[in-house]
Amino acid sequence: MFRSIEFRAYCHATEDEDRVAKAIATLCPERATQKDTFEGHHKNPIVLIACRIERAEEISAFWRRCRDADLVRTILEDLPKRIDDEGVLHLRFDKQEAFQGRIELARHEDVVAVRAKVSAFPAKKSELIRAAREYLAKV
Repeated sequence: MFRSIEFRAYCHATEDEDRVAKAIATLCPERATQKDTFEGHHKNPIVLIACRIERAEEISAFWRRCRDADLVRTILEDLPKRIDDEGVLHLRFDKQEAFQGRIELARHEDVVAVRAKVSAFPAKKSELIRAAREYLAKV
């Protein structure tokens, strides 16, 4: 079971904020995005665009979108590498493809980062992996 899923993408000065927000909306259309502005190393503005879902139906909808994009099998294959000791499943989706309305795992640095919090008892890594595997196998 998943308790929450967070979606984050950085929008650099050369990018359009609306396009980055649209990429996140491909993955998470249920929620509006929030923006935080930071200053880069060279004083350039960087905007972090993010949203978070916690309701079970929204979480299920995200995993169904991943299933429909034929990604669940790939995620399951790499599950032990993707879940950290805190029970967070880390995924990186291609930001440009997401802007185009397609959901694909990224193979580069221009991403929408996703952090899905796994819930299991006891909260040992092996149990977290088992719980995530069982949930995703049923999607």
